[in-house]
Amino acid sequence: MLRSIYIKNFILIDELHLDVSQGLTVLTGETGAGKSILLGALNAGLGKRVSSKGLLKQDDQKAVVEIVLDIDASLKEAFEALEVDFEPKSSFRREILPSGKTRCFVNDTPTKASALQEITAHLVDINSQKDEGLIHRPVEQLGLIDSFVSFTNEKERYQEKFIEYRRVILTINELESIGPSEDLDYLKFVYEELSKNPVSQEQYLELEEEILRAKSIRNEQSSYEKASAILNNENGLLDQLYSLESALMSASNDKALVTQLELVRNSIAEIKGVERAISSGLNDSITESEFNSLLQEKSAIDALVKKHRVLTVEELQHKRESIGDRIAVLENKDQELVRLSNLKKELESELLELGEQIQSLRLAASQDIEGTLNEYLERVDLPKARLELAWNKGSIGAHGLYLPNLLFAANPGSTMQPLSKVASGGEQSRVKLALKAVLGQDSGLSTQIFDEIDTGISGSTAEKVGVLMKQMSVNQQIITITHLPQVAALGDVHLLVSKSQEVNSTTSNVVPLTLKEREQEIARMLSGENITEAAKNQAKTLLKAQ
Repeated sequence: MLRSIYIKNFILIDELHLDVSQGLTVLTGETGAGKSILLGALNAGLGKRVSSKGLLKQDDQKAVVEIVLDIDASLKEAFEALEVDFEPKSSFRREILPSGKTRCFVNDTPTKASALQEITAHLVDINSQKDEGLIHRPVEQLGLIDSFVSFTNEKERYQEKFIEYRRVILTINELESIGPSEDLDYLKFVYEELSKNPVSQEQYLELEEEILRAKSIRNEQSSYEKASAILNNENGLLDQLYSLESALMSASNDKALVTQLELVRNSIAEIKGVERAISSGLNDSITESEFNSLLQEKSAIDALVKKHRVLTVEELQHKRESIGDRIAVLENKDQELVRLSNLKKELESELLELGEQIQSLRLAASQDIEGTLNEYLERVDLPKARLELAWNKGSIGAHGLYLPNLLFAANPGSTMQPLSKVASGGEQSRVKLALKAVLGQDSGLSTQIFDEIDTGISGSTAEKVGVLMKQMSVNQQIITITHLPQVAALGDVHLLVSKSQEVNSTTSNVVPLTLKEREQEIARMLSGENITEAAKNQAKTLLKAQ
């Protein structure tokens, strides 16, 4: 159930926080007051497609629409499947930035608009006179019909088999599209070329590190060689130290020189340590031939990356695997086509059997739906109209073998024809309301919003439509935008949409009305701008009668 709506900087709305109650909520206001703006903001908050052009009241600030809904625990899996946190009281936020981009959040978790819409589609249904989906689209009708069907696992099994069936057909089409231009020898040549350097991305990175390390060693090698020459060349540092040691040893009777001899011997030991470190560095060095070999290995891999127009070695590896798969397919094309054709026949047989099982369940449910629908037609003041739920058989489809076809006749003796072709606008609105009343009660939707669906009717018909909405609101939250005083008077809550204008600004606002304010608003709806005493009295009568 919808709990609250928060809107900021959206078209004519500066900032609006609106709490929504259970039962029947009516919204009224003069033409152009902003009722459609409120509905547009709600659509945005539900994740539906919006055009950012002209949506920001202040162009340099973002627009925010946030709705809060009570969520049934049965939808927890749907939240988890979309990797968003489930909360019994969940918030859905849409931000429209000055750049034109939008951001969506479910319980403060960033998500895509499609995910937002996927969740809220289970919760809120917006119906308008212009929205002809339920009248014209059999798949939408089928979705509501199925809410009445007690499926066990037939529908799930059918859909699983259909997905497999479509995959098989696509594979067959792909194989059959392979013509003589497909050069198997060329693919084998490319595969062999790529197989000569089967390097992974990790190995390639290690090769790059090894080359960098080799470059560093080669840069240091000249320093090692120079240091080694200073120490070990003829008459080098070590030779000089050995000569000094020998000279001091010959004067060993001199006690002062004995101490110096010990210092020289210690120096020789330390220099020998330096020599060992330098020798180790020289042993770790890499020859020019080895270094060039590393460069050539990397160059060969880089050339393949460039030649095959990929960006990384990893992509090159994937291309090699893909070509290998392609070769396997081409070499076994005929056998694979035979296997897939047999599999297709098996799946077709299973789908036809499952499709008929599903249809028998739908037919059983449609008889009850049809009977109830005709009862509801009288409740929307179409007492002589008839509605039948026929079925058109087609080919194997995602939803089964049959699609519904709503047939309608407004008067006795009239030929039953497709509803979308013969019903007037007012009749379609009332039929749609009857459909929603019958089918919507078991669809799991917690909130239904009607946008001027009562346009084109008046008098007793308006009263009957209002009474039906009131009855629907016992099990569902019903919100309706209306121009009919008979409907407005039946609301549990009455919200007024108004527009105020200043020199450089126009603002829309929505406020709940007190009983006295409701009398005034309904009187305006009855008599127009000049409110008469008779209109006021009639408004009081309508409100007392609810």
